Amino acid sequence: MQLDFTRVSGDDHAAIDAWCDVMRQVRDHDLPLWRDTTPDMARGFLTVTFPDQDVEGYLAWRAGQPVGRIVFEIPTMENLDNIHLDLWVAPSARRQGIGRRMHEFALRRAAELGRKRMLGWTLWDLPGIPAPNLDGARFAESLGYSTALVDVVRRLDLSAVDDAALDAVAAAARSKADGYRLVSWTDPHPAEHVHDLARLFARLTADAPHGSLQLEEARVDPDRMLAFQAANRARDQIGYHTGAVHEASGRMVAWTAFSKDGTLDWHAFQQITVVDPDHRGRRLGALIKVENLRHLRAAQPGIRAIDTFNADENRYMISINEELGFRPLYAFQNWQREI
Repeated sequence: MQLDFTRVSGDDHAAIDAWCDVMRQVRDHDLPLWRDTTPDMARGFLTVTFPDQDVEGYLAWRAGQPVGRIVFEIPTMENLDNIHLDLWVAPSARRQGIGRRMHEFALRRAAELGRKRMLGWTLWDLPGIPAPNLDGARFAESLGYSTALVDVVRRLDLSAVDDAALDAVAAAARSKADGYRLVSWTDPHPAEHVHDLARLFARLTADAPHGSLQLEEARVDPDRMLAFQAANRARDQIGYHTGAVHEASGRMVAWTAFSKDGTLDWHAFQQITVVDPDHRGRRLGALIKVENLRHLRAAQPGIRAIDTFNADENRYMISINEELGFRPLYAFQNWQREI
């Protein structure tokens, strides 16, 4: 069986269309509730990199037909032993050895890049969150990957939001948050808060549950924060933010953000929520989440759903999200193996 691999270029419209078609087939079969990927989104992802990673995308072809796609996310600042693999096989091409051939290609490319550890993810089963199928998990196990961390994506259906309940959450949070004021903005970040945002983002990478994933903390400074935002803008992604400023010190000590793709009107991601450790216990996380939801809905009234990922062990953040109305959609297992 001849299998050919071609790297996908952002200016190759036929390849981008084939890439999106493979993703559509896999999504319809494995993730029927997931958002779609438009050609513009794929093009931005493959051509605009973040300051701390490179991205390579490949199509697998058999007899002139695309049967799979591979993404490598390649850290360039920290975690230089790691490479992140996202491997999708079209449903009609499964159980024919194609996935293993694609994985062999991935191992060769990782070795060329000097990487020692491969990380990836698959659907997973949890009580009350059944997976549409576990084909990917069985595939990962057969290749010697070890389970590392369970994530759950939850969705907020904005047509079912209980505004009175949100008001009650915000009122209860405000009763514990004397001495703080809220600030909301749409990209770009206000210059006066960039240093605090960099500090908070670094705090998030240190505090987020990693399970047994071998990950280093990110060294984030204001220049890196601004480079992240420039990359998001180049990908046609816009951020909606709310932070809490400690009035006595003037410092921003809590921050949350949504991200919306410009070509997908109905959907957004909840991307980040972090509170400085010295200011926890005052319900700032809940307060800024509610305020930022109001900010997003006012700016983007066409959004119907918001998705957010949490490690399954992060019960505190999950409790806030569920209080706001987020409900489980899919569970994912993170995997890793030495190369």
